[in-house]
Amino acid sequence: MPKRVRPYGSAEDAEFAGLGRSQHAGANEGMGEPGSTMTMRDIAGQAAEAVRALRDLSTGGGYTGLDDAREVIASLRRMGQDLPQLCEQLARILVVQREEGQLAPGEGQDLDFWVVEAVEALAAAGQAADMMTAALVQAGKTAGELRPAR
Repeated sequence: MPKRVRPYGSAEDAEFAGLGRSQHAGANEGMGEPGSTMTMRDIAGQAAEAVRALRDLSTGGGYTGLDDAREVIASLRRMGQDLPQLCEQLARILVVQREEGQLAPGEGQDLDFWVVEAVEALAAAGQAADMMTAALVQAGKTAGELRPAR
């Protein structure tokens, strides 16, 4: 069985606490308060769409220069810095939901096994995000040394 963790009391409390942190961070950065009217699912969907749009723009002529590349690298680095903590919070939500009986196994499945698998996969994703962020830091430093041709 997964390690007993109660980070905020319940899975719903954990989600609201996570949304509260994103509201506060958004207000600090002058971005408004997206968490006040949106769910975690909504925001995650928009983030995925934004990355797809960036990919499409980079191949479809939306790229205009070195400064754009540097800014995108910096933005991806900032996004990546929060991914490990988000993965950890999602894992905690799953564990709390399991403990509170909010999850049910599929027919013939061991619920504890699948929760542990999901928690371990989220931990691996958090580690991968740390590695991605470190690589983006290096890419940002390297791109900072480049100069446009005259």
